[in-house]
Amino acid sequence: MTTPATTADPGAMLDEVRRLREQARDRAHAGAWFPVAMLAALLLASIALYRVPFAQTYVHSDDLHLWAGLPVAQRSATASYLFWFLGTPATIALIGAWYRWRARRVGIRVPWRWFAITALGALAALAVIAAMPQDRPAPDPDMIIAVEQVTLLQELRWGLLTPLMPIALAIIALGWVERSRALVFAGAWVGVITYWQSSQGLGELPGWLTWILGGFQGPALGGSLTLFGLNRPGPTLILMALPLLVFAVVRAVRTRGGLR
Repeated sequence: MTTPATTADPGAMLDEVRRLREQARDRAHAGAWFPVAMLAALLLASIALYRVPFAQTYVHSDDLHLWAGLPVAQRSATASYLFWFLGTPATIALIGAWYRWRARRVGIRVPWRWFAITALGALAALAVIAAMPQDRPAPDPDMIIAVEQVTLLQELRWGLLTPLMPIALAIIALGWVERSRALVFAGAWVGVITYWQSSQGLGELPGWLTWILGGFQGPALGGSLTLFGLNRPGPTLILMALPLLVFAVVRAVRTRGGLR
């Protein structure tokens, strides 16, 4: 008397488990296109905060801090302040509602609260630090090093204390939550451009960089970069949002096509 073999192939079982795991992961992160699109829309909407977003302008001030985000003449400091400190939480709330809706629909949750905590925490820290008085000792006119140190401190402050930095950190946190290197890169992209443009001035290049670009020759006097309109707030913000827009469109198309 013989009995049929009922043993299963262990390798096939492992492959099936991996396939199901990848399918569940892809399904969980398929909705990333919406929060990314909302953050990109927030960046692009901030273009309206500037007086002439597609023209080159200059702002000269020893206490430069523009709530619009970039060091260019803004329409209204109050409007800029309200835009970021009301618009950012509203955007985060909308994204949170999206994640809760998707969790009920697909039965899989994404730990999006870490993204919300990062965004709102960075925004609150910005408000607190910007409100703190700056007690800078007056440097000795004969001490060139001291003057340079004060300048570096000013550049560091201007480069970090901008409403665009919480958005950059939020995108990086979203990339971690969604397990997406592309989003982490997009957040770093926004942060680097923000720091450069806010600390140096729109389109301005530091002396050491122009010296390198000039083949290590000539005086390091600095310069301006007009490529892609990076000395204007409108093109700069569009360039910041571009990786987010590409990610959102590609992910939305793939999700709709059943690939995610």
